[in-house]
This record gives sequence, structure tokens and C-alpha cells, in this order.
Amino acid sequence: MVAADYAAAMSDGSSVVPLAHAIRLPAGTEVVELPGRTAIGLDRSGRPRELGAGRFGVGAIVPIGYLRMALPAYEDDLAAPLLRPRAYAAVGADADGELVVSAVALEVDAGAADGRTAPDLVARITATQRDHPSNRALRQLARCAKEYRCRAAANAFVGRHDCALPVAAPKNERPPDVLLLTNDADASPTEPAAFRPTPEELADVATRHLTGGGTVVAFGRACEGEPLLAVRLIESAILAIREKTRAGTIHLETNGSVPVALRRLGDAGLDSVAVRIASARTETYEAIHRPEGFRFADVRGSIATAISAKMSVALRVLTLPGLTDRARELEALVGLAGELPAGSSLVLCDLAADPQRALGVVGGAEAAVGMDRMVDRLRADAAHLRIVAIPRPLVRL
Repeated sequence: MVAADYAAAMSDGSSVVPLAHAIRLPAGTEVVELPGRTAIGLDRSGRPRELGAGRFGVGAIVPIGYLRMALPAYEDDLAAPLLRPRAYAAVGADADGELVVSAVALEVDAGAADGRTAPDLVARITATQRDHPSNRALRQLARCAKEYRCRAAANAFVGRHDCALPVAAPKNERPPDVLLLTNDADASPTEPAAFRPTPEELADVATRHLTGGGTVVAFGRACEGEPLLAVRLIESAILAIREKTRAGTIHLETNGSVPVALRRLGDAGLDSVAVRIASARTETYEAIHRPEGFRFADVRGSIATAISAKMSVALRVLTLPGLTDRARELEALVGLAGELPAGSSLVLCDLAADPQRALGVVGGAEAAVGMDRMVDRLRADAAHLRIVAIPRPLVRL
């Protein structure tokens, strides 16, 4: 509802305030309803008011390259089902009635390498499968590209930027149902890969991509479990890839749970790694990730291992307004970022969650400094790092 007698509101995680950091909806933004959640606006006196029964809240899902600054303002109904965990951002309208979202662009060209936009994608998938009928990895990527609209899977068939290499790795994190530790901007799979590829199948896909115009092949993408738990398979695949070509970058996205496994992959020829965390504080990390068989100390060990192995390193931080921008969270993040060598990347991503209920998981009523101040602090105190909103794996140092 766009109404002249209400001003747009947003949530900073603890209170409802006027919508700020508003930009016109970027191309590719999805506006979605928040069923069962009554929308909140600001009346003429600036006080938060429910907009009335049946006027559900809405959120915007911004595309890759943008970072949300605030959450939608709504009244939660604990009797309503969980919201599907997504990266909901506050949305409103400007003076002209055009929709706006509370977000900033950290890397405006991030969506450029997107195989989903290729007009002949289906024809390319068909031709590739015809030429490689027995390769199960390509068969899985074809399904991911067509059924789940996965960008990194589609890239495998058009020779652009990064190509996912699925290995059906198991999981060793059991986060609460109110959030997801994978980013749904790439894809929204409903099931993991249901096969175990061979190193040769993976090497064939990777070689075809890297010699056909692509620049990166990556293990550990959206629907995968933890790739370090499939270290033997990935190690053999990396060796097979490098026997065929020295082109491009071999990249890994991981929770960093097994430092010894990461060292093995570095020795095999892994070029770059992104370690994913939702917090740099042990207490918060444990509450969100709920790790099985490892602890946050192991994650820090993996980061140190990657640095000592001269891999290019990215710290992928899953952000949630009202949590990541808390003072203690920010201090811990700045400290961890300070351990990374110059030229590393600090990748800020939106944590997919049912926002209010996810904040309830970590508890506490600690005031947040604001996402804008958080970004400014990181830019000042981690000036040696490249701050982006999507991984851009670098070549080996």
C-alpha cells in the first residue's frame, strides 16, 4: 500500500524508524509479501502504526552486488508459520510513488557474468549434453541451471566467469530453521546433488569451462554441504584439472571446519578460498552455525592455513541488521579482518532469515550502531582489504 498519510518505515533490528538509505529498486530486485505479518508505517507524528488487518508487510530481495541496510518493519505473529528464510530488506515508496529499498551497492557490476541471461542457454545445454552424454556432473549442472535458475550452473554452459562444481558433500552445520547459511541470490535449490561424481567428470567440466572463456571453477556453492568433508574427491579433481590446464582459478567456498583438509587442497593446487561466517564472536557463531564436530577455533585455523599456503583469501560475512552491526560483533569482525593479508577480500552478504525470529535466536537487546556505520568502520579499519558484496576469487599470490 502506498499512502500519503503514512511514511515508510524500516526496522534496525530493535526498533522501527523512518526508512533510510533508500535507492530505487535495482534491476532484478524481487518484492515479496510477508504473509501473516502486519505492515508498520509511521503516522503524521512519526509514531509507528500498524497499517491494519490484511495489509501484510513486504520485503525486497536485492540482487547480487547490493547489501541491505535495514529489515522490513512489521508486527510478527508468533502463531503464523516461519517466513521462508530469505534476505528481506526494507522497502517503501518515494515522493513519486516509485518503490525504493534500503540498500547500498558495493559492486554494481556484480551481476554481469550471469549465464542465465544468455538467449540460447537451453540450446547450449542441449548441445553440451549431447556431446557429453555420460558426464553426470554436467547433467546435474543442467538441472540446476534449468530448474533452479542457478547462475553459477548456467555459466558452465556459456563460458562465463565462475562455474560451480557440485560434489554432493555432506553437512556439518545444523543452523536453526529460521535462517540459512547459504545465499539464495545464486539459486534456491530444494534438494542437494544426488550423486557422487568422479574426479574425471569434474575435471572434464572444469577444463571445458576454463579453456572455453570461463575464469573460475568453484567447489562448495549454494546447495552443497561442506566440501572439506569430501577432501579426497576434490583433491583428486584439482590434480586432474591441473594436469589438463593451468588456466583460470580453482576456488573453494567453505565453513573452514577442517584446517588439515584445506592444507591438502592447497598442496594439490587450490588457488583461492572464501571462508563463510555469520559472526566473528565464538558465542554468536555457535548459536547460529550450530557446528557438528568442529568449533570456531577450527575456522580461525583454516584461515591461518590458507594465508600460510599463499592462497587468495576472502572472508564471507553473512550480515543481519540488528546483529552484525552490534558493537561487540563489529569489534570482533574488525579484529578478524585485521588478520587477513593485504589484497584479501571482505565479502559482505545478506543472511537469509526470518528476520525477527532469527534475532531471537541470538538473544540480547544490545543496541546496534547501524549498518552504514558498520560499513564505514570496516572501510576505515580494514582498508587493506577489498570490501565487496560477492566473491571475486583472485589468482594465487
